[in-house]
Amino acid sequence: MPKFTNKSLSSLVRLLVSAAVISSAFAWAAQTDRIKTELGNNEETFVFTGTCPNGEPYRLFSYQKNVSGLSQSYYEYAGPVGAGTVQSETPPKVMAVRICRKLAEIINANYWE
Repeated sequence: MPKFTNKSLSSLVRLLVSAAVISSAFAWAAQTDRIKTELGNNEETFVFTGTCPNGEPYRLFSYQKNVSGLSQSYYEYAGPVGAGTVQSETPPKVMAVRICRKLAEIINANYWE
């Protein structure tokens, strides 16, 4: 029967622990590949939140709605200007600036029709 010294026993334990850690790392890496979420530009809803320059919070929810067979852009908003829903093709950055102004006029895209 072979004799083990403290040094060789310690080395053997380190080797076994290293093997266990490496195998669990490989198993974790294999699981994360299956869970990977693909991001793209095909999302139709977005939520923008932040703080206006005057310190008040705002929330802007952008979504697409099918109206008479056409996809149209809508916003639900809440901020210093108030709260509501509007149909608009305005970019979200511009809408965020508008809802941060208490006296801003926010009108529907078909207001003039």
